[in-house]
Amino acid sequence: MKKILEKFVEPVAIIIFFYLTIIRIIFFGGWLSISESTFEKVLPEFILWILDGVLFLWIANQKKNIRGYLMSWKRNWTLLGFILFAICSMFWSEYFLVSFYKVFVLMACSAIAGYIGITYTIKIIIRKLCWFFVITASLSYGLALIFPAMGTHIGYPFFGAWRGLYIHKNFLGAQMALGTIIFLLNILSIENRLFIRLSGFCLYLLTAGLVYLSRSATGIILFAILNTGVLLVSGWVKWKNRLKRSHYLGLGILFTATILLVLTNLNFVFGLLNRNTTLTGRLPLWSFLINSGISKHPLFGTGFGATWASDQFRLATQVASGWEYAPITAHNGLIELFLSLGLVGVILLIAIVVLSFFRVTRYALKEQTIISFFPMLVMIFVITTNISESFILELESFAWFLMVYALFSTTRLPPEKSGEDQQIIIRE
Repeated sequence: MKKILEKFVEPVAIIIFFYLTIIRIIFFGGWLSISESTFEKVLPEFILWILDGVLFLWIANQKKNIRGYLMSWKRNWTLLGFILFAICSMFWSEYFLVSFYKVFVLMACSAIAGYIGITYTIKIIIRKLCWFFVITASLSYGLALIFPAMGTHIGYPFFGAWRGLYIHKNFLGAQMALGTIIFLLNILSIENRLFIRLSGFCLYLLTAGLVYLSRSATGIILFAILNTGVLLVSGWVKWKNRLKRSHYLGLGILFTATILLVLTNLNFVFGLLNRNTTLTGRLPLWSFLINSGISKHPLFGTGFGATWASDQFRLATQVASGWEYAPITAHNGLIELFLSLGLVGVILLIAIVVLSFFRVTRYALKEQTIISFFPMLVMIFVITTNISESFILELESFAWFLMVYALFSTTRLPPEKSGEDQQIIIRE
């Protein structure tokens, strides 16, 4: 039974889960709008989520760690509060079926991501993500090289930019920027395996190449931040015993000076990326969306995920922002959530992010290994991507999975309440 579980059931469950988290941002995802024929469009996805939930439930039963999993949810009541509020928002949603679908995905993704967090070690998850990026990167190269009309943007304003497997270059750039550190961490965590390290370095170059070919400013910035983070972590782990308070003070001053230098020279920095300080027209868009949210639904929003289901709202947004096409997202995670769940939803999300950062920082400083900083790097990825794109359950749930995984994988269970379960949940 254990062999069947490890060789067949777990890989199938993980593959289905990863596919479901990106289904709406890949080229063959099928649809972007679900305001019409909602039930028919999302029915296959509902079935897959339920099937995957059953598989993970069977896995949990075989591993006998259901009790520990439930205890971990008690320690993450903030996340439960966010989910409960999203469920309540269905009852004032302007598009009930759309919100019902989005809430269902939120619940299913959170449940599975939480279980993955308490069950599998970081090293195992990195290994599984390596396979994920091997597949998505290979398909992206294949589509762009063999079918350029599918794998690259062929119209204004992104002509020639690669999108690969994804529907937009920004999704490719952001995902592959994360892929680079996945391969880098895998290389750094492997000892005395030259062939694996060489193959990992080749895969690192392939994902880095896709970041460049996507021409995505978000992807390039993420690549710089995440890879710099890995190098800093690697250096700290290696030389931490030699560092003194003066070294930390100097690094803090250098970091602060760098931030101030960037903020005072934004035109130059964005010019290097062929962008301007309006963030490609995002500032006018955000201004309109914030004013619209404040004037209509400031506290509770329009209902979880229901904002962009209105074609009328999309056209009004296009006119107000001056874009040549109607937006389908707010291009900012917090503004997106503000429109859907209002100020209450934003506060709940910020509470989850703060809790996650506290947990991942405490865990990294306790373990003091390169790989233990992975949850922290995940949180940096989630926050950075949501500055210029909506990576919180609007078109995908991959970033949400990573954040929930980071939260649960660093959750401590009370020893006095979890004795037996702590021995069972070894996280392999």
